[in-house]
Amino acid sequence: MLTALLFALGLPCAGAFCGALPAASAPLPADAIVGEWWTQERDGRVEFAKAPDGSYQGVLRYGIQPRKDVHNKDPKLRDRLLIGIVLMWNLRYSDGEYSGGFVYNPEDGDTYRMKAWLPSPRALKVRGFLGISLLGQTHTWTRYR
Repeated sequence: MLTALLFALGLPCAGAFCGALPAASAPLPADAIVGEWWTQERDGRVEFAKAPDGSYQGVLRYGIQPRKDVHNKDPKLRDRLLIGIVLMWNLRYSDGEYSGGFVYNPEDGDTYRMKAWLPSPRALKVRGFLGISLLGQTHTWTRYR
């Protein structure tokens, strides 16, 4: 049956793969996000930790070009350094995904919705979006420690 389906879809079928679909891997534990991660461009690092309310948050720990928060909508915050600020917050873990979160983008001073998931222990997918996840962008981060 699977062989016929793969053939009908124009997909290759060889050897043991035609006999059964691979089992889905179990999601990593909720605390797997905890630690420091390189951004996709490797120009910054964000450290995730569990917040007192049980959600997860990310703090900017390193940037190649440390600078001030000059695009912040609040003029009182434009003189603060970006290193050490909470960039991501309110991430709640459920069924292998961290969702319901927010991300502050210091490049434009806006806050967006976000979600994240770990396809492996060393890779973190981070998706920022407007309103619905479909209207967004995903970056792949790698574990620093």
